Amino acid sequence: MQRFIQITDCHLFATDEGKLLGMDTQASLHAVMDNIRKEQAAFDFYLCTGDLSQDGSIESYQYLKDLLANEGKEQFWIPGNHDQRDNMLKVVTEQQEMLSVVKKGPWQLILLDSQVPGSVFGNFHIDQLRLLKRALEADPNSHTLITMHHHPRPMGCKWLDTQQIRNSNAFFNIINQFENVRVVLWGHVHQDSDIMENGVRFISTPSTCVQFTPNSKDFDVDTQGPGYRWLELKDDGTVNTGVSRVEGIDFEIDYSIKGY
Repeated sequence: MQRFIQITDCHLFATDEGKLLGMDTQASLHAVMDNIRKEQAAFDFYLCTGDLSQDGSIESYQYLKDLLANEGKEQFWIPGNHDQRDNMLKVVTEQQEMLSVVKKGPWQLILLDSQVPGSVFGNFHIDQLRLLKRALEADPNSHTLITMHHHPRPMGCKWLDTQQIRNSNAFFNIINQFENVRVVLWGHVHQDSDIMENGVRFISTPSTCVQFTPNSKDFDVDTQGPGYRWLELKDDGTVNTGVSRVEGIDFEIDYSIKGY
């Protein structure tokens, strides 16, 4: 069995004074990490699913890498729409933290880049779709988890669903050809969801900072606390997972800001 922690949408800044919608994103990440230390005695690695930085600064990526490295665990990263890939690669490498395919026991993880530079919405470059198909063809027997930053299916938030992966149909056309895809996992949406559809588990995860209100028509910030997701990938292909949130701390959120 493989057990890992997903953290996503940290929106860190170059300095510790950075705030998103009024929330101190460094402080909220530390509160989430405190929960992980208290709640997760044993796990294998971190999966960091994009918007790790708000300003795309080298300093913010170095801060995150060092913070996670203190736990002595492997860490795997993918970029989100706020991230600057070139600056990420000054801190982590494509041969270690930004691998496209990670093998873990009877599982493989395929890490896709849904970023469109300069845009908030997601889309898969043809190279990413080819990577996905090649990885699935090369290992049709391993249970497979596929992860990306943006959501490949609607969340039921009208404003947020304009940012969905534009060519998600091409993605589904590929994964529907393979029976070993078990999980599709993403960030971006700053909210928790978990559904089973055609034998595949589709999961989104809360941000380590501010949350977005589910089923909202217009941009709206939720009152739920920052969080992370833990996942257990069992050898038989089944998955256990849950979300833990920071509680009992009042974060100063500026609800008057309409956008992020």
